[in-house]
Amino acid sequence: MLDVQLKVFKIVVDKGSFSLAANELHMTQSSVSQQIQSLENYYDIKLFDRMHRKIMVTQAGMALYPYAVELERLYQESSKAIQGLKADIAGKLSIGCSLTIGEYFMPRILVAFSLAHPLVEASMDVFNTEQITAMAVDGRISLGFIEGHYEPLDALIDTKFAGDELVVIASPQHKHLMTRMSLVELMGARWVMREKDSGTRKIFEEFVTQHGLDPSQLKVVLEMGSTQAVKEAVKSGIGITAISRLTVENEIHSGELITIPLQEGDIPRKFTMIYHKERFQTHAVERFMSYVMENTKK
Repeated sequence: MLDVQLKVFKIVVDKGSFSLAANELHMTQSSVSQQIQSLENYYDIKLFDRMHRKIMVTQAGMALYPYAVELERLYQESSKAIQGLKADIAGKLSIGCSLTIGEYFMPRILVAFSLAHPLVEASMDVFNTEQITAMAVDGRISLGFIEGHYEPLDALIDTKFAGDELVVIASPQHKHLMTRMSLVELMGARWVMREKDSGTRKIFEEFVTQHGLDPSQLKVVLEMGSTQAVKEAVKSGIGITAISRLTVENEIHSGELITIPLQEGDIPRKFTMIYHKERFQTHAVERFMSYVMENTKK
């Protein structure tokens, strides 16, 4: 029982709340309180001060905490060692992807991995880059996959694993734009863009800036909150846009959209895999990391 009580104790400290710990452990709050009370009785010392519905870790609790962390690590290591002796990889895999990766790139990778390792319980969340980064920092996901510009954080390890590019697209009714054009020529065109915080828009605006132009001078007639909405608006002929090639491959192939080659060349975009440097990685997570690296090009 002591190991269970120490696990509960660690989660209470991590969450700073009995109720949040109960949610994490799928226990009632009274059960969590009972486990902590039993642990305090065992050591004959208070581990938490309870004041006005808030808890504070006592000096004794702070002294005990590293041992609870080490015990959890040993359990994880033993489980990992046993898993390594089994033919089939099992366990949980929680990943988070930014929008383009989550909608157009990762599904085929995750499906293929799940077919190869049916005992792995995989889940994927799709949010913007900032949200996925935050989820990796606070440990809500095992791995994060983000696109575009990434500022390294001390808490995270980051690895480049694949790439994409932005293309300028238009409706076929603008076939006169299919000849190679310069950014200067396109500055006065009508543009449909993602919102200002969008990674896609930031990359394109950085590209414009690198070539000595002011992105604020782009004639943006529509701002849309999703890639699909941008595509539909461009198909209608209202304007042109810069967008991930991954997201428009089918429309380009079918002739619903056309690309406008730029004299300035390609607009590359990097994909990055991130994970917390102190998070324990199971065999399932490690195998998926290797699978991504083996089945995508940098």
